[in-house]
Amino acid sequence: MSPRHAGRLVRPPRSLRGRLLLAVLALAAVVLLALDAVVYGALRGYLMDRTDTTLRAVRQRVVQQLSEPGAEARLGNDVRLLGASEFHLQLHRPDGRVRELAPGLRDPSGAAPEIPDPLPRAGGREPVTVDPARPGGPDYRLLTQRVPGRGILVAAVPLDQTQGTLRRLLIIEAAATGGALVLLAGAGRWILRRGLRPLEEMAHTADTIAAGHTAVEVGPADEGTEVGRLGLALNTMLARQQATQDRLRRFVADASHELRTPVTAVLGYADLHQQGALASPEQRDRAMDGITREALRMRRLVNDLLLLARLDAVPTGDHSPVDLAAVVHEAVAAARAADPDRLLSVTARDGTEVVGDAEQLRRVLDNLLANVRNHTPAGTGAWIAVRTTAAGAAYGTEPAPPGSRRPDVADAATSGGAQVEVEVADEGPGIAAEALPQVFERFYRAAPAPGGDGSGLGLAIVAAIAEAHGGTVALASAAGEGTRVTVTLPLDHPRSRPGKGLGT
Repeated sequence: MSPRHAGRLVRPPRSLRGRLLLAVLALAAVVLLALDAVVYGALRGYLMDRTDTTLRAVRQRVVQQLSEPGAEARLGNDVRLLGASEFHLQLHRPDGRVRELAPGLRDPSGAAPEIPDPLPRAGGREPVTVDPARPGGPDYRLLTQRVPGRGILVAAVPLDQTQGTLRRLLIIEAAATGGALVLLAGAGRWILRRGLRPLEEMAHTADTIAAGHTAVEVGPADEGTEVGRLGLALNTMLARQQATQDRLRRFVADASHELRTPVTAVLGYADLHQQGALASPEQRDRAMDGITREALRMRRLVNDLLLLARLDAVPTGDHSPVDLAAVVHEAVAAARAADPDRLLSVTARDGTEVVGDAEQLRRVLDNLLANVRNHTPAGTGAWIAVRTTAAGAAYGTEPAPPGSRRPDVADAATSGGAQVEVEVADEGPGIAAEALPQVFERFYRAAPAPGGDGSGLGLAIVAAIAEAHGGTVALASAAGEGTRVTVTLPLDHPRSRPGKGLGT
């Protein structure tokens, strides 16, 4: 096998499930092997300690017997009574001769221990382990003891039973560990497959979205788990993205529709001129007036779209202290000039300042007063009020009126400090209840303006400017009872928020 192919075989799994399973198995293998080692070491220590205790007892008994006259003759019976039938006993005399003690106690075919030369220190308490005299035999535990007047006693016991027990333990541990790892691999694979199935669906959903199919969502999952919460967040994100795309498409379609009318009118006038249909100066003047009127309408519409786009992209802009009462008086003066017969009442205390963009705040008042002028009969009265309220009095303590437009609590800058309310109310016919939820949508018109100049962007711009200043806007109306629009602005500097893009 080539090194390149061998490298492929040992490459770790790339999937999350495979890596988790491999990590769990590796950890379990380490734990089981450590447990096997502890059990093996504990049992080996116990067996060796018991063997050494028996060996020391036999050595002591044999030394006592050898110290008595004629003890060598009856040594076999005494050792047999100790249960030492497998012990190897030698007496190394001072003249160098070696005598086997009680040789009939042992199996003649058994391997004898290899006696080290020189002998271990006589009288030592801890036995030593020695190899067998011929290959294939068991190891021995060996002790020596000096017997006065007789020489050195060598006592050894074979470790075949101890080693056999430990070998059986190793086989049992290997089988148990291997079986446990196999069972753990199977169970872990099933559990991980079941637990990570939502993640696989999310990955498939992400691939589907990357391929251009956005109308998908992740299947249901337990919201109490991390995977479930991730799926819920992904579904929410997909829903918001789809809603944003829908609003963007609707916004572009509405803008195209609104621009098509004045463009068509201008092209119509130009076509009449090219065909020579505008022969008289009066006809040419009427055509030029129409072109100018439609061009101004397009300019207003384009300016409104640019303002909304700028507020969406950079909602906070440049802010400075603004005397709101002065802005209100200027807007009311312009409205009176445009409609001298309409009664406008103003209640505003001078010096009421907010931090914001004076031009944008003026646009809020102009749009609200333009709505009063365009959507109420001539001579209908209206009043404008500017007042300061405590934080939370106008926002966050009561439900929003029907048709209200409020940003998320996390986006509002009205959690602390006082607020300023700007209220514009009229005594007109009001707005139908079914139209209230859409009044702040872009290009939405509950009823066409009498002059036909409305584009449906007035209240959308009011809401966008209010949100850009960290404030809120609410509308309350009922058919035949007039309309009241309340813009609430914080006195402190609004927080900068990222733009949301066109159509949001």
